[in-house]
Amino acid sequence: MAEVRIKDIDEHEIDTILADDIDFEGQLTFKKPLMIKGKFKGEIRSESALYVGEKAVVEAKVESSLVSSKGRIKGDITGHSRVEFYSSAHVDGDISTPDFVVESGCQFNGHCNMTGQKKPGQPHPQGQSQGHQEQHGQPQGQRPQGQPAPLGQPNQPPQGQPPQGQRPQGQQQGPQQPQGQRPPNQQNPQQGGNR
Repeated sequence: MAEVRIKDIDEHEIDTILADDIDFEGQLTFKKPLMIKGKFKGEIRSESALYVGEKAVVEAKVESSLVSSKGRIKGDITGHSRVEFYSSAHVDGDISTPDFVVESGCQFNGHCNMTGQKKPGQPHPQGQSQGHQEQHGQPQGQRPQGQPAPLGQPNQPPQGQPPQGQRPQGQQQGPQQPQGQRPPNQQNPQQGGNR
């Protein structure tokens, strides 16, 4: 199996770089790609890409579209489109992202949640709510005829048939008589009138 290799970014394509001699603390918000080469402590929020250099040390809660790290990050990370760690990266914290790439050699300690969730207010892919999936080609709530319902699920009839104990629309409801018996107060036409 081939090792995963992440494509290197050219620093000339990055709008802002915090150099390795910068030690910054606070809240950082930006809309264009940014690279941190020095030290940062606090909180980072971005609609763009965050690049963490090989000698950088970041202690922060990070939320960005793309988070790409070669250095050290301590804190939880939310990458709305992707999170990638190079072999030199050292990360302590939980990650939430739909796309996660890690090179061999990276040290990652934490939990990873890959639900595919997008930013609040954006619809879930294909308009489905989270957790609803199709199994074996059958839409949820339906199963092939003759198969029992899984434990904890109500018995549902095959598509096009009414549930047990219900009549299709348009049929009148009346007393049900066992076959071969007449309702009371009705005379047998073969027996004539009253005797």
